Amino acid sequence: MGDEGFTLKKDEILSKRDDINLLFSEGQSFMQYPFKVLHIKSVKLEGSNLKFAATIPKRLFKKAVNRNLLKRRSKEAYRKNRTELKFKISNLGFELHFMLIYIAKEPIAYAQIEEKIILTLQRLQAIYAEDSE
Repeated sequence: MGDEGFTLKKDEILSKRDDINLLFSEGQSFMQYPFKVLHIKSVKLEGSNLKFAATIPKRLFKKAVNRNLLKRRSKEAYRKNRTELKFKISNLGFELHFMLIYIAKEPIAYAQIEEKIILTLQRLQAIYAEDSE
């Protein structure tokens, strides 16, 4: 029905090993507790102009159930709140790759994760808005 604009499609997920390695080697980062955010601007346009990944370290959460829960919460919060950043990036004409790395030692409620992801998206928007000027 009207949910089609809010789905997280496969081409919006950052999954290529080369892209992820480039993100770690040449990308910039900042902290937005409980996340460390890695981001890089890419000129190649392969489908979506905004690619995202979330990762939860196994050394912090030994059980896959806990890692999967936090990853689902992170992806859902991103999916619901990405539209403004996606619109800005598409107008600027480049591709943005970013990854959220969960760094807190305990699980956090969805409401707090969503609040922090909104702040992260706003910060990315500010970084790349001033970068384009």
